[in-house]
Amino acid sequence: MKQIEDYVNSIYRNVDGDKKEIQDLKDEMRLHLLESVQELQKKGKSEEEAACIAIENFGGKKLIVKELSEFFSIQKQLARYILGIAIISLIIGFFFLANTILDIKEFREERPVIMNDVLNVLENTIEVSDSQKTKIITIYKKHHKHLNKLAVFNIDQNTSLQHLLKENINLKNEPINIYPIKYKDADFVIGNKGIITNKEDIVSSTYDLGTVAQANNNWVVQYEYSDSYKNIIEKENLSKLGTSYLELYQLPILFFIMFSILMVVWIFLKKHNNLLRGIIRLQNQNK
Repeated sequence: MKQIEDYVNSIYRNVDGDKKEIQDLKDEMRLHLLESVQELQKKGKSEEEAACIAIENFGGKKLIVKELSEFFSIQKQLARYILGIAIISLIIGFFFLANTILDIKEFREERPVIMNDVLNVLENTIEVSDSQKTKIITIYKKHHKHLNKLAVFNIDQNTSLQHLLKENINLKNEPINIYPIKYKDADFVIGNKGIITNKEDIVSSTYDLGTVAQANNNWVVQYEYSDSYKNIIEKENLSKLGTSYLELYQLPILFFIMFSILMVVWIFLKKHNNLLRGIIRLQNQNK
């Protein structure tokens, strides 16, 4: 019936939201109006008269249904936005979590790799040749994003290094953090621009976790991490100390908490939407 159809469409003309849900509400309103028309026709009214009376009887509820429908639409859209932000928060949280785990893994694997590569070049030689220096420069360049300086020290020519090795037995077994050995005592020092000639002018890092060293029988290799790598060093140190996950994974946890809060809000809105849908249907059913 065109008159009923036009009236139902006018109620929901400016209502946005889920098309299926809106169509269901329109179908219910249309059904109850048609039932009213049929009852009025049984009482002797013509189809046109019955349609006008049914619409007039429903007219008092038109504004209520329309306002409820519009509010339902806005709230439905808000729920979609909140769900979208929640999912984005979850993805970002997993991104930062994976990034932290991979950074720590790379840091742990890189320490022995750098030292083993340099010490394998030096082997048990007494003096470093130009070809060996070139190979070590190549190793430095491979890891230059993380390193500030790399230095090689001759143990036989430095009594303080001999004492250092006696005090730090593990120095020959694995890379360890140490207080920086003075660069002026190095055989050579490599920086971002190659071999540094003015070793006396080099200022050592004051960052207690930023300098790593390892030795063989003849040589001590020392390198400094760049300042930009401090964040990863701190994460590794926290992990090594067995600190709480809250401190180590602050950023991912923050996004996971945000996701949880938004999901609670989304569930609340979802339930409220269902309640609104029920009220609208109840208004449609009342004659």
